[in-house]
Amino acid sequence: MILKFTILSLAAFAIGGLLADSDTYQLVEKLEQVPSGWLKGDKPLPSALIKFRLAVNSADLAAFEQSVIDLSTPGNPGYGQFMDLEQVRQLVRPSADVSNQILSWLNSENISPDSIELSGNWISFQAAVSQAELMFKTEFYYYNSDTNDDRILRTLEYSVPSQIQPYIQLIQPTTRFGDFRPLRSEQSEPVPATEADFSAPCGTVVTPDCLRDLYGLYNTTAYPDTRNRLGIAGFLEEYGRHNDLYNFQRVYAPNQTDASFDVVSINGGQNDENSGHESVEASMDLQYSISLAYHALATFYTTGGRGPLVPDGDQPNVNESSNEPYLEQLHYLTNLPDSDLPAVITMSYGESEQSVPRAYATATCNLFAQLGARGVSIIFSSGDAGPGGSCQSNDGSYRAKFLPGFPASCPFVTSVGGTYQVSPERAISFSGGGFSEYFARPSYQDQLIQNYISRHGPEQWRGMFNAGGRGIPDVAAQANRFMVRDHGFYSTVGGTSASAPVIAGIVSQLNAVRLAHGKPRMGFLNPWLYTLGRTGFMDIVDGGSRGCARSPIQNAGWNATAGWDPVTGLGTPLFQSLAQLALL
Repeated sequence: MILKFTILSLAAFAIGGLLADSDTYQLVEKLEQVPSGWLKGDKPLPSALIKFRLAVNSADLAAFEQSVIDLSTPGNPGYGQFMDLEQVRQLVRPSADVSNQILSWLNSENISPDSIELSGNWISFQAAVSQAELMFKTEFYYYNSDTNDDRILRTLEYSVPSQIQPYIQLIQPTTRFGDFRPLRSEQSEPVPATEADFSAPCGTVVTPDCLRDLYGLYNTTAYPDTRNRLGIAGFLEEYGRHNDLYNFQRVYAPNQTDASFDVVSINGGQNDENSGHESVEASMDLQYSISLAYHALATFYTTGGRGPLVPDGDQPNVNESSNEPYLEQLHYLTNLPDSDLPAVITMSYGESEQSVPRAYATATCNLFAQLGARGVSIIFSSGDAGPGGSCQSNDGSYRAKFLPGFPASCPFVTSVGGTYQVSPERAISFSGGGFSEYFARPSYQDQLIQNYISRHGPEQWRGMFNAGGRGIPDVAAQANRFMVRDHGFYSTVGGTSASAPVIAGIVSQLNAVRLAHGKPRMGFLNPWLYTLGRTGFMDIVDGGSRGCARSPIQNAGWNATAGWDPVTGLGTPLFQSLAQLALL
């Protein structure tokens, strides 16, 4: 439960007196100029209200994240002993002294106690523009897109009292600009299905039966189980349509026509099933994860809100780019009671890692760790630009470098790359992968990635990637020409946004196997994948990725090789082997 600010906390407000009036201020974050693609507009009304989220730095966060890895690693005494909501909150909560100093500052700025909510290491509060400008020593403006009617309220910098600045990880919305979008390859945009597509063999067109045969999903006996709920994330006015799911199942999963999903609205998210808005992404995520999970309870989490883009070379087109507040969805999920959490959640969205401020990425990644601590498997698409699109830094130096995707680069999510064809499966050229600039390589990846870099790391790309960074993807699945029904019409579509729900459905099946044998669900997958689970994957050694098309770098990419590689990770799943390994 989120804790509202109460009378018991009023003492904290008194501590320090008028802190903001007596202290000097220190810059937290600053953008040097208005980002390309946006024009500075009008001042907002001083009374306009903004809801802010403040993440508090804590010395215990690193220890908490290590404990999540420990309880997710086979062989550790606490393996599979997930935390509950209150245990997680206790471990990430800042000290009373730190909290009191921040609350004292809010009090000195006349923030209403009724608007303050505390949850773990996050504090949310509401302030009018006039208040926010005083407390952050900045000015807010509307910024207008130079290509459409989008208008957003932001500032280019903000400061806080120097006494509390070391404790402030971030405050948003302020300078946060990004590009959260469905990860569909430009090579695999939806194409109307032809008559031949309905009878095409596996490898030419992908259907649920094709995936079942390819990955060994036969003789499965999953049943609805509240401990094994499948979550599907919906954003950007992508709506889940029950009628499309039902009719898709009639054709491709006739023994599952009773399959359905419920809908949860977050941050005002809608699910207008009569809307004419294209919803191929939501339809694909629902139709494939539910078909492969087989009778799992499923929830579509539709999250409302759009925001701005700060374009970089990987995301130059404002028309195609919207920043979706997945932070809102994460806060909703992390505050759910244990009994209401999904066991698996698939998210087919992402953005270039460098478009996300490091503090924002770190704070968001810790929220994924909080879900992992409670036994949630989080599946993300790895991206559809190979090693990167522009392959150019956006820090003003214009340095040539590969650009991994986020949130796929977070060490507490499972990142899924893409393949195509069968006999053999091959790495598909757009499969996103590489090495994080923000997150160090986690211990569970050390052996395999060190082997890759020493044996296969291409010398010509030295200096283009962070050899000590977290490697992505972790695993892979088919990513090309998926048959999808949306608005009553079939099309073929691809991208790693297709791969993620495939893996989510398979993980749901593994949970069913474990639960049937009295074991806890899989939880945070990666430490298991890189130890016991790695022999349950088909190593992909053909094909490779290509990228940096909007740069002078020639032939940039990664090759699929024996062992882990930054195109297909550990490979594609062999369910029967994984099911046996999951019981060890």
